[in-house]
Amino acid sequence: MGSVQESCAISAKTQEVVDDYANYVAGGFAPYPIALTRTLNAKAWDVDGKEYIDFLSMYAVVNMGHSHPTILAAAVEAMKEGAIVNLPFHNPAYAKLAKKLHQMFGYDKFVALTSGGEAVDAAVKIARKWGYQSKKIPDGKCHILTAASCYHGVTISTVSLASTKSNYFGPFVPQVGSASPSGKVVAFGVIEDLREALDADGENIAAFMIEPMQGAAGMITPPKDYLKEVEALCRKHNILFICDEIQCGLGRAGSDLFHLREGVRPDMVVLGKALSGRMYALSGVMGDNRTLGLLDNFEIGSTFAATPVGCAAAIAALDVLVDEKLSDRANELGALLISTLEAAKLPHITGFSGAGLFWSIVFERKPPKVTPRRIVSLLAQRGVLVSAAGLNRVRICPPLTISKDELLKGAKMVIEAIRDIEGMGELPSESLFDPRHGG
Repeated sequence: MGSVQESCAISAKTQEVVDDYANYVAGGFAPYPIALTRTLNAKAWDVDGKEYIDFLSMYAVVNMGHSHPTILAAAVEAMKEGAIVNLPFHNPAYAKLAKKLHQMFGYDKFVALTSGGEAVDAAVKIARKWGYQSKKIPDGKCHILTAASCYHGVTISTVSLASTKSNYFGPFVPQVGSASPSGKVVAFGVIEDLREALDADGENIAAFMIEPMQGAAGMITPPKDYLKEVEALCRKHNILFICDEIQCGLGRAGSDLFHLREGVRPDMVVLGKALSGRMYALSGVMGDNRTLGLLDNFEIGSTFAATPVGCAAAIAALDVLVDEKLSDRANELGALLISTLEAAKLPHITGFSGAGLFWSIVFERKPPKVTPRRIVSLLAQRGVLVSAAGLNRVRICPPLTISKDELLKGAKMVIEAIRDIEGMGELPSESLFDPRHGG
């Protein structure tokens, strides 16, 4: 291997894009200096034509691979026929998608939105209406409980659900979050915390919403039977149980929906990311008539949510999920990935966390040389796309359609990067710090 400067220099074309971002783009998630222009299945290419293995799936969006031909064809055909039919009229594709989700997962109804944050916001609105109308919570007292270290989005309403947030954006939405009305903080996976919170405040709590497997926190799986115990406590206290499956659902964690692994049935399920096979921004909420049936006209909707393009892509994506047995494939490839990494006996790591093909490598805290962001940066320069998660983890979640050869090639490059990282000099973007995704 050459010098750090030779191996990790940013090209002129990439630097031009990075500079334009710095000058004209606001917000975002502290992107690495990799400027991608083309993707296909589990590969990506940048402005210079350099090839990468995608071990990130754009944050679990492309479970079915980049530009899956079945999904692409459905989206293109819908685009040709009529790209936008929205709220004032009936869209046959929307009805067909809602019916398909009903047939697959058994919920009475589905309401479509665009982003995951929108869908979570909708679930909160529905839960509050149910709390007031059905549970008869006194006016102004309805509370939506979440778990600590959760991630449900970055809008004001969804950030309000989190346990850590910036003071610059307050005041936040009241009576939501990981602390119950009396102040009991509920840690994810700790059933005693939830029991104490519901015993103390259950009469004014309308819903408990969790990621059944936490994503941004670092691919954290709950203890065995935790979801069953959550479901039982919610039933006992007449509280809605809501699962946010935006990241871990649709095959990613080794089942069509993660909660199905535990044999539970939440009252509402939030979907997003991979729902349209990455062809369109589409999300939504599934629920029965007792919840979604409470919605009146004009209460929840989105101009660009249930378009023919998005719905056609989602129908095709759900077919691919089932026909190609992607949940089973996630389990098979995930086992191969982790066994390969474990066999390498790598330095600096303390373990692995995850399920299916949704994993994190957990590192010792050894700054400044060994940090998730440095490892991610080195891998990007060498041709593998991953991301940091939390303060001491690297996220690995390739498309579920990746070949075994590509998976093993990427795993080998991960192994080499971890072994080399301590001896590397400065790497591009290593000093950037994002509190949500690690540094």
